[in-house]
Amino acid sequence: MVDRYDVIVIGSGIGGLAAALCLAYQGKKLLLIEKNKTLGGRLTSFEKDGFKVDLGVHVISRSDKGPIGEILRKVGIQNPVSYTKVRPLSSYRGKTFIFPHDLNQMVPEADFKATKAFLSDINAMADEKVRSYDDTDLKTFLSGYTKDPFVHACIWNICATYLCLPSWLASAGEFMRCLRMEARSKSSGYPEGGCAAIVNALATGILRYGGQIITGLAVDQIEVQAGSVTSVVAGEKVYKASMIVSNADIKNTVINLVGPEHFPVEYVGFVRGLKYSWCGPVIRVALDTPLTDIKMLTQFGTTDQEGYYERLSKGSIPPELNLFIVIPSNFSPSVAPQGRQLVCMSSPMPLETPREYSEAIMEAMLDTLEKYVPHLREHTLWMSKMPIHGLDSIAGENGAGIGIGQIPGQCGEKRPKIKTPLQGLYIVGAEAGGTGVGTELAVNSALEFIRDHT
Repeated sequence: MVDRYDVIVIGSGIGGLAAALCLAYQGKKLLLIEKNKTLGGRLTSFEKDGFKVDLGVHVISRSDKGPIGEILRKVGIQNPVSYTKVRPLSSYRGKTFIFPHDLNQMVPEADFKATKAFLSDINAMADEKVRSYDDTDLKTFLSGYTKDPFVHACIWNICATYLCLPSWLASAGEFMRCLRMEARSKSSGYPEGGCAAIVNALATGILRYGGQIITGLAVDQIEVQAGSVTSVVAGEKVYKASMIVSNADIKNTVINLVGPEHFPVEYVGFVRGLKYSWCGPVIRVALDTPLTDIKMLTQFGTTDQEGYYERLSKGSIPPELNLFIVIPSNFSPSVAPQGRQLVCMSSPMPLETPREYSEAIMEAMLDTLEKYVPHLREHTLWMSKMPIHGLDSIAGENGAGIGIGQIPGQCGEKRPKIKTPLQGLYIVGAEAGGTGVGTELAVNSALEFIRDHT
């Protein structure tokens, strides 16, 4: 049996959902195919004992002021998601502080002034000047202002939160774009009802505008004739379309679903050579009573981050783990039963971190967390753990936290293009085009696709 569509979207990560919504709004006969039983990719959620639990650990960089709000307004869906805003907090060895304000008491005056100049220069910089730093790593750029270890650790901390990469690997230009967008909107927040609220708003819009969604169906092949895509094979059915939009990882799409023989040799080499962001284990803890008023906190226990990861690569677990902590129920009480609390955290790790270290790392994460949430273990109702590469089975990409890494050589003009060399095949998500922090990177990719290719 053959079904015919104008467009088929493969994968329901936030980029795929956003692209599908816009295409359905345009009146395209659209089919979205998702291999998992739930929608949303890294933004998916599950329910357990009355708790609404996100797969990952999330705060949305610009909330409704960012591209998610733009997409929804673009298709006539007004304010379907409400957010509770937050000012990000950092912590070093148990001391919580606000960056950069509190640094004036924590570093020498000259380095505090240099940090302020670093931030001021970024915000005042012309876009073209920012782009000129796409192929410079952030650590090198920052070192032109200050070499103070504490300042560098603070910037590492922000960079890891934005890009799921350390400052010595991340693109300075991409970091600047993220910092500028964040600073100008001042709207970081968490959605009421959890991240499922975002996924549901997009999926509901797709169905409202006539799109079709199939879950629990893996795509086996994208068929090609005479240099153009023609159809998708999934299960025992063939779905015809002259436009296919893949949110199923650029490497998986090119190498496995289509086949390298259908692309120029240099393009295949480029795709094979792309590097992903870092990953990280995720722990969610359901508590029988509220123990903290923290909403979001990033923690680091050493100013020698390169040494930290060098030790970790050899199996030596640091005494304090880097943590990204989000307490969803302090943003949105509806994600936990009354009188309960939901705590989520992750710790950025290189993809090369051996899997056998996962359990020891997660125990060390809990030890560090208990410095901020005392008696956590004794008030735990249940705990859900996802190991270092746990995202791989759901999102692919070896469990990368974001997707194609925002590093020199993979940003700006050198980022993979949304339009592939194959006629009718496009890539969206945190894998091609776009700019921004995590979820926003993926949605900006969809906006770019809609603007330039439909």
